[in-house]
Amino acid sequence: MRHKDIYLAPLLEAALIAVIALGGWVSHSPLVFASLGPTAFELIETPERPSARPYNIIAGNIIAIGAAFFALWLTGARGVPSVSSAGVPGLRVWAAVLAAMLTVFGTLLLKATQPAALSTTLLISLGVMQTLKDAGLILMAILLMTAMGEPIRLWRQRDRQRAQ
Repeated sequence: MRHKDIYLAPLLEAALIAVIALGGWVSHSPLVFASLGPTAFELIETPERPSARPYNIIAGNIIAIGAAFFALWLTGARGVPSVSSAGVPGLRVWAAVLAAMLTVFGTLLLKATQPAALSTTLLISLGVMQTLKDAGLILMAILLMTAMGEPIRLWRQRDRQRAQ
């Protein structure tokens, strides 16, 4: 790891999260959620990985959203209480398992692997964010993260190639 990365990477990742969090604060919408952390990490710290490319981030999360909603429908878990400190209802377990399996299958099939997409599928299948409005907010935040992060990812990738 280069010395400047110790300072630059945390600042860049924090900036990506901050812009989206501020957007959520201003719009009173939950634009910040678990999938964005690993996505910011990949964009900044592993820019050369295929999973950090826009196609993988966007397609992977779209697949995750679809897989989670399909799993909720198939298991009937949508009306079951979401995960809480009291536990995980059985139908939510099956919805999460099915959603994760379908997400991995879909991302592999479409060459859109994206580890953070599994966070997205769990957010939905476990009932944390399971409405169509939530799905739209997730997609909007993913698109914002990708649009802001892609120029930084390309710059980091070129910078690393020059340093080798």
